[in-house]
Amino acid sequence: MATPTLPTVLRTARLLVRSWRPGDAPLLKAALDESLPHLQASVAWARHEPTPLAGIVERVVRHAAGFNAGDDWVYGIFAPDETRVLGGCGCERAEPALAALVGPGTVEAGYWLRADATGHGYAAEATAALVRAAFDHLGARRVAICHDPANVASGGVPRRLGFHCVGTVGARELPARQAADGSVRPATTVWVLEADAPART
Repeated sequence: MATPTLPTVLRTARLLVRSWRPGDAPLLKAALDESLPHLQASVAWARHEPTPLAGIVERVVRHAAGFNAGDDWVYGIFAPDETRVLGGCGCERAEPALAALVGPGTVEAGYWLRADATGHGYAAEATAALVRAAFDHLGARRVAICHDPANVASGGVPRRLGFHCVGTVGARELPARQAADGSVRPATTVWVLEADAPART
């Protein structure tokens, strides 16, 4: 029996959300390099940017391999004509600590946007499509979104989509989460949407 997986392309009213390809590397590098202060203030992985183009190519190849293997599903958020990367989103099956906190059958989703793409609702639009796909294609029972309590903008996405805020938990309940500076995050805010309460758009 085939392992459940997600479609490689998710289309929304304003966006093309699809799995990464090696040829996307220059567009991804531009999105990252033009948004360094914005990204480094909110996500730990951006501390290591800028990355040479060859390293970005290796990254998108890894994303594609993980997608194909059904380990995790990482998408680029593109303008409809695919001339710009606006950001990225993705999901993976919850680690044991998160599943113990919110329940079995959980998939965790995440997202980021380049600096000049914020404020337009793109993250919510792309994440809504991702959530629907997780329910429809992976059989997820719930989707969780976790973020640093200080990242107020990130919390706006699950709120807009109708997620329920479980609360803010400490590093003991949800360990090994990184703050933007790379340190262990002392607290994490957790949101959950159940499969029988589909995301608003």
